Order: sequence, then structure tokens, then C-alpha cells
Amino acid sequence: FNAFHPDTRKPMHRECGFIRLKPDTNKVAFISAQNTGLVEVEEGEVNGQELSIASHSIARISFAKKPHVEQITRKFRLNSDGKLEQTVSMATTTQPMTQHLHITYKKVTP
Repeated sequence: FNAFHPDTRKPMHRECGFIRLKPDTNKVAFISAQNTGLVEVEEGEVNGQELSIASHSIARISFAKKPHVEQITRKFRLNSDGKLEQTVSMATTTQPMTQHLHITYKKVTP
């Protein structure tokens, strides 16, 4: 994922990772590293057109900015228009679990 400032189009948050399926189950693991110094391992399940995961492990670089993320949940859903939606909620050292992001992705071909 790559996020850009909506007005200036300046690059902001970036993350790269993997989704791994547990064979013969609907269980999944999501592993990602972010340019902010955060590394996540999330686990959950696929049910129909929806993937729901929650943080299992979170690590960060020693000089990461506060507040620190303590919990994350993500929900990916293929909507009726065939577009992928993602909702991310998180809890930090200063905020309870709150929706942080909701996005609908648009497929872009190079």
C-alpha cells in the first residue's frame, strides 16, 4: 500500500507485506512492514468475500514517534461492484480502538 497526501500528492505512509493461507482452512496470516518503523503480524479468517484479521504481534523501531500502536484490526471486503475495500482500526498508547482508515481501491494498470 502507498498513501499520498490528497492535495499535494506527496508520498506518505507505505507498507509492504504478505498474506499467507493455512492449508485446508480459512485461516490467514498477514505480515507487513511499514516505512514508519512498524512491523505487524495479524491473523484471522476468510469468510465469503471478506477477510478479517487482528494483530497478533506488533514491533517497532526504538525511535518510533509516539503515540505507539498497540492493536490493529483490518477488514478487506470485495464489494458488489467488484472493488476491494479495506477498513483499518487501531488502538494506540493514547487512544482506544478507533477506525483509522476506510478506503476503496481502484485497479490501476501500468
